[in-house]
Amino acid sequence: MVRLHYIDNLRWIGILMLFPFHTAFIFSAGWYGYYVSSDYPSAAAHGLAVAVEPWIMPLLFCIAGMSTKFALQKRTPQMYLKDRVTKLLVPFLAGMVLICPFIAYFALRFHTGYKGNFTGAFVHFFSSIRNFPDLNGTGGDFSLDHLWFILSLFIISVVALGVILLVQWLPRLYLNPKKVNLPVLVLLFVPVWLLNFVGIYETGYSLISYFALFLIGYYLFAMDQVQAIVEKYRVVLLVSWIVLTIGVMLVYGMILGHFEVFWGYSALFVLTGWIGVLAFMGVGRHLFDMTNNFTSYMGAASYPVYIIHQAVLVVIAYYVLMIEIPPAQQYAAIMIFSILLTFACYEIVRKIPVVRALFGITRPQKKIS
Repeated sequence: MVRLHYIDNLRWIGILMLFPFHTAFIFSAGWYGYYVSSDYPSAAAHGLAVAVEPWIMPLLFCIAGMSTKFALQKRTPQMYLKDRVTKLLVPFLAGMVLICPFIAYFALRFHTGYKGNFTGAFVHFFSSIRNFPDLNGTGGDFSLDHLWFILSLFIISVVALGVILLVQWLPRLYLNPKKVNLPVLVLLFVPVWLLNFVGIYETGYSLISYFALFLIGYYLFAMDQVQAIVEKYRVVLLVSWIVLTIGVMLVYGMILGHFEVFWGYSALFVLTGWIGVLAFMGVGRHLFDMTNNFTSYMGAASYPVYIIHQAVLVVIAYYVLMIEIPPAQQYAAIMIFSILLTFACYEIVRKIPVVRALFGITRPQKKIS
């Protein structure tokens, strides 16, 4: 089986994109709640956030579905479940203890003027869970923070495995790739949009929508014929995404003030995000289906970097916002130093066997010869 390197590369590129994306939240006060925020909100930062949000998580869930398809070609269902526990459930639990309380500590200090020590914030973080569902995670209360993605992916992976095994036992269920064309792929945004009206809502989409995106990745994007379609029409899709992002998200949403377009209940939001997913899949297959020492390193680092990055970003932002420099320089400093320090933390973590396992790194990295 040939490894699709562009999937690994799209994954780490998407996770790296979270640094400017989450930094933009800090400068989007009044539009987004965040753990720390600038007193000088920026329309440019807001624009960046609304341009990225529709497609970033759908892309990662589709990639996860594709990866599951390839994983089950090499592993038994039992091996796959064990891997999901090791790679997802354990890091989620570790992150809830080791990462999220740090975010809560600085959020408490910023939003409430908390003067106590970290131990007090740690206790408050876990004791505030009794106030569910009226929690304010951005203010220092209990929250899954960015780790919602890992927990959701674990649950979706387990449920999807059951669906996959069930479908294998059902007769006459065969998806003919010859019947899949570009209009069919584009129209898949409709069920994703409709499912947003059902279930728990997180970062623009419902968990059931993310489940559908995972299955789309598994059953459709894992097909070479479907990958070839999005690659063939990559320019059309990319231009369409740019037009939708500028015309719908920025002009219709921001300038004209129709803020309902920023949520997954809006068909325009989902359409924009879905075209973005198709475009980046096509562009990724065309440009990024390669591997070298750098891409191998980034691919291995992306998951622990995801776990670590938000705590590092919040801590750095807390102190940078105290420095009297222009907001644009604050933005740049927060993003750059967050990237550098997060990767420095990753280098430390991956060298400590027990801690390495807690962050989903199961074996030392090997260099490409």
